[in-house]
Amino acid sequence: MRLGIALPHFNRLSDAESISAVARSAEALGFDSLWVSDHVIVPADTPFIPDDMTEPLAVLAYLSAVTERITLGTGVLVLPYRNTIFTAKFLSSVDVLCHGRLEVGIGVGRLEGEFDALGVDFASRGAVTDEQIDVFRNLWTTEDSSFSGQFHDYERVRFFPKASPDREGTIPILVGGTSGRALRRAATRGDGWHPILMLPDDLRAGVERYHALCDEAGRPRGKVVYRHLAGYPPSELTGWPFPGNAEQQATALREYAQTGIDEIVFDATVLSEAAVDASDVVAELETFVSNTLPIFRDLD
Repeated sequence: MRLGIALPHFNRLSDAESISAVARSAEALGFDSLWVSDHVIVPADTPFIPDDMTEPLAVLAYLSAVTERITLGTGVLVLPYRNTIFTAKFLSSVDVLCHGRLEVGIGVGRLEGEFDALGVDFASRGAVTDEQIDVFRNLWTTEDSSFSGQFHDYERVRFFPKASPDREGTIPILVGGTSGRALRRAATRGDGWHPILMLPDDLRAGVERYHALCDEAGRPRGKVVYRHLAGYPPSELTGWPFPGNAEQQATALREYAQTGIDEIVFDATVLSEAAVDASDVVAELETFVSNTLPIFRDLD
């Protein structure tokens, strides 16, 4: 099972030096992936969403320059309030710059006030997202691109770059969310499923349901990348990414590893809610790798 980190590009950790320090440390410690989070403009006093969040697409471009091997992902990019063609080009450009290390997690969004502020219709966000995925695929895989849909229409346009020549195929799209519609979207349009905040039994049932929907759609079963939140908001650096000592954390991690997921992403963004700096986050990563991971591996 692969291990990832949801990067804390929030609050006191949103500056370039903090982002770079945590990203480089995660890569050096052997984590497999780094994920950025998305919001553009949120209603004041929205619970659990920080006011200061560096734009994820900018962070992705920055990460492509300060890392070398680690997978870069969006977990998740809220598609329906972003311009489809511009976003497709930005993502494929990042994929070229990072030599094919990009994975795109997408979601439909949930903050109606954010959509209102951006002048985007909230009610149609699911249908818009479905078509955006189709447009991404079209632009990333055809030479002279044409598309006619409910929300997008173009004929014989030239769109480059497509994706990095260093990868096989095109950029994978993982669909976020835990609703029935999200699972079906992941199975019928995505290359995988990216759920968040689930207990092991619920996650296991979700994986089984996702696989069944893939089989029903006649599509390959994609990867499942689970994002684990330790809780909002932590007042100190305890209980991350699981409560308890190293043995208890390893046991909790093993429970998730047995659900059928392919990767677990530990949400370090919660650490930005505490009064910490980048060195504290790096110390947490080091402690987890040195104390918990060896026990986890022995359990297998």
